[in-house]
Amino acid sequence: MQNFARLMGVPALALIAAVLMAANPPSVAAQGENMLYLVEFVATEAGAPTTRDQAIELLDKLVIPTLEKLAKDGRIRAGGLLVGARAGAFVVAAKSHDEVTEFVRALPAWGVWNWKVTPLESFAHRADLEKKVVQELRAQKK
Repeated sequence: MQNFARLMGVPALALIAAVLMAANPPSVAAQGENMLYLVEFVATEAGAPTTRDQAIELLDKLVIPTLEKLAKDGRIRAGGLLVGARAGAFVVAAKSHDEVTEFVRALPAWGVWNWKVTPLESFAHRADLEKKVVQELRAQKK
């Protein structure tokens, strides 16, 4: 079940992220406003607690504060944890790659979770790009 949640959870969040991107056309990012990033995280095995006290410490000092920060931060557009897994994903709005790096690095659980950050492209931008490709291909046909 955990593998199923892991497989189904991130694609669903990626779909949510893509839908959110439709409301963020490229001109917005070009004007210096926020871009969207898909951030995925998975707990490391190296940081897994081996005792009850370690589990309490990890949850109390790192995991819970990170989850609370993500829940309250206004830059988070969508996200959550994969059901039954020690993993999750969220979509964050930021002005630059550096801002996302600094945001993720400042999370209490940064050192005990593996992170993957992917910049997202809007549907509108890609549709415009593909329209240009179609026009170029049609022009070559003549």
